[in-house]
Amino acid sequence: MTMSSDDKSSVKSSNLDDLIDNLISDEELKRYIAEQNDGLTREEREKIKRENRINAINQWCAENPGRDPTRAKDKTIKQLALDEEAEVLLEEFRRDNPEKAAENRRRAENSCRYRKNSQTYNEQLPRDYLHQDSYETRLKKAEALNGCSFKTRTFKSKRFTDQYAAELESPNRGSTLEGHWVENDGKQLAISWFGGWSNLFTALGFFFETLAFMVFLFHVYALIANGFEYFWIMASIYVTLFGLGYFTLKHRAILAHRDNFYFNRHTGLVKTPHTLFRKPFYLPYEDIVCYGANERNVGSARGGSRVFVSLMVPLKYPKHYCFTKPTFYVGGSNREWDSLAYATAMTFMDTSIPLGTHLYQSIEHYFKIDKDITEKHGFPEELKPYLDPVDCQVNREAVW
Repeated sequence: MTMSSDDKSSVKSSNLDDLIDNLISDEELKRYIAEQNDGLTREEREKIKRENRINAINQWCAENPGRDPTRAKDKTIKQLALDEEAEVLLEEFRRDNPEKAAENRRRAENSCRYRKNSQTYNEQLPRDYLHQDSYETRLKKAEALNGCSFKTRTFKSKRFTDQYAAELESPNRGSTLEGHWVENDGKQLAISWFGGWSNLFTALGFFFETLAFMVFLFHVYALIANGFEYFWIMASIYVTLFGLGYFTLKHRAILAHRDNFYFNRHTGLVKTPHTLFRKPFYLPYEDIVCYGANERNVGSARGGSRVFVSLMVPLKYPKHYCFTKPTFYVGGSNREWDSLAYATAMTFMDTSIPLGTHLYQSIEHYFKIDKDITEKHGFPEELKPYLDPVDCQVNREAVW
């Protein structure tokens, strides 16, 4: 039985559709077409491309002795030199960090496998759990949680005048969690207060350790001067102080969850940190602003060493805060990272866009340990369909 021209064209169209569905991306399609045309694999093609690049750079260097090709006026040569420099750095990284390179390779292979399963990768899951209430409704919810109504404030400071932008230039800006100084489990995002209980315990731990060391020195002096007359008394004091210091430093992280701002993407509210004398309160995320100092260094919250910090300012606070208006030092590194942390939090609360890929690393960490951001409860059930249960890696196109 012969096939008509329409049947043949239909079969070709079907085969092409199947091919496009099975390929990972447009880049993969181009690679496939190139391999069919020249018969070379990707590795062979990259090798030839690099050889041509090195030859071009060497030829330019021979014609321009003593000059750096990465600073060439010829944009083509400059780009080739920069590409080669990046390739060399990548090879050095792979050589010096074989385990990390293997992990990156494994993650890339997993990502390719997820994309090939287009039905799951592109499936749109329900997003009913995201906050959709108006600002007024969320404000009333916050008042109910706080047990009283709000006061509104204006913020003026001679020191903190640089107000950070509330949005990232792109939701995916940045590549690492550490660059943003935030942690998240997909439901809540945390920004640490530069102070609080965990820092107090750290200071107490170092105080006890220092005191134990001083007692130890005095103990040695007493042994030399008086023999073993007070040995057991001094030894018991030394051991007690050292044990207190060690225990305090080892377990200081137990209270770390009390020192964070929690931006909840499912409620649209922010929970402020516990302070030493006040319990936290809730407010809509629109009422949180962040300022940087107009000086390079400012005094830290504890009055100790001088570092760069930013100020998180709630524009509304409960009426039962009678004496001072609450403000919180955050950051402690540099202006760019502080502004990125705040912008990341504001973008995190925008439920009209998926979570940025730079937040996936943290989501995967908490999924792996099956804990939420406070590590007091289990991983959010709503987020589990977005991660592969075996690889503990995000396996869908967009995490909502």
